[in-house]
Amino acid sequence: MKIRIEIDRDAPEEIVIRSRSADARLQKLQEAITRALGEEKELALQNGEEEIYVPYDELLFFETVEKRVWAHTAKSCFSCLLHLNELERLLPFTFTRGSKSCLINTSLIRSISRYPTGIAKATFRGSEKTVYISRMFYKDVREIIEETRLK
Repeated sequence: MKIRIEIDRDAPEEIVIRSRSADARLQKLQEAITRALGEEKELALQNGEEEIYVPYDELLFFETVEKRVWAHTAKSCFSCLLHLNELERLLPFTFTRGSKSCLINTSLIRSISRYPTGIAKATFRGSEKTVYISRMFYKDVREIIEETRLK
């Protein structure tokens, strides 16, 4: 792996990592850089009139219901002002589509049950919540799980 640093005083600060695939090494590198910079990534979510800051690693999934995005943690559900496509760009690569109306944190999936109809049901660690994965997105979810977890 080649490491290169470019200094550009006019550009916004960012760290870009180019890789052929997303794997466990890449996720560990991203987490190490985040810790080294002292940044715990959090997302601002709504609970009525209150704004709550929830760390990324507590978010199980996002779903769209009646044109509104809801963020689910193990015990709570919050309203989110961002759309799923914006969240997809903002969140780490372990968050991927499970269906057109759902974004899943694959790093917190405990199990996946596949049904004869082609859909699958995912359960999460530390929660009784479940989410359904459509046939169209099942392969992408499985690929990210395989790339980021040791066998």
